Formats: sequence, structure tokens, C-alpha cells
Amino acid sequence: MRNVGVVMAAAAVVTLSTSPTAWAWETNATTVWGDNDTSREWVDESYNEIKFKDCTTATTKWIQVERWQLVTLGLDTQRDKFRFTNCYNGTDAVSTDTQSGLPYGTYYFETDAPCVSCVTAVRKIVVDTTKAD
Repeated sequence: MRNVGVVMAAAAVVTLSTSPTAWAWETNATTVWGDNDTSREWVDESYNEIKFKDCTTATTKWIQVERWQLVTLGLDTQRDKFRFTNCYNGTDAVSTDTQSGLPYGTYYFETDAPCVSCVTAVRKIVVDTTKAD
């Protein structure tokens, strides 16, 4: 009977650790993004939102972000392209892009800076995969 309790407790831990979350990933430290830098990948279906908070740079006040779907045997598919500008407007300023109706798959984003040597420091990035919040 004791072993059954241990197995049930272990199953509960596995269930909690594999439950879906409201975001695919987020950064909690400042990261630097330049031309052709790529994010971590996340698996998603239907909806995702990319947020940059508190962007700083010494050059142009924008960065282009491209949402891509990974294709295993072929060229990746670009799903969206947008320019973030609002996140440069102060400490708590956020730029956000959302897209719905996406097919199930693995996604990532790539940044495109206005020049090869241009970089943007971003205090927080969130990739959210739950429309409900």
C-alpha cells in the first residue's frame, strides 16, 4: 500500500509539471538582440503572442521581429513580420504582436535590426501561447 502512495504522488508531480502554461517561455534578465538573432523554439497551436518590454538602443528606435514556423524537411515558413517601436518609450513600455489561426507546430522568432551593428537590449520578453489570459 505504501508503494501505491509513492506512485500516486509521483504521478501527481508529473501531471503538474506537464500541465500547459500561459506562456511558452519568458526572459527574466536583459537580453541583447541584433540582426538575424533567433529565439528559443516553442510548440504551439492556434495562437501566440510575443512581447518585448523596456527596449534600449544607441541607434534607431525600432526592431523588426519575424515569426517563423519550423519545417523539418524544407524551408521554414514565415508567419508574420512586424516592427516593435513602443517598447523604446520608457521602462515599462511594451510592444506586442499576436497571431491567431496558426497550425500546430514548432515556432521561433528572428530579429532584423536596422543595421548590421545595431543591437537592442530588451529587459523582458514573453512568448504567450494562451489567448485566455
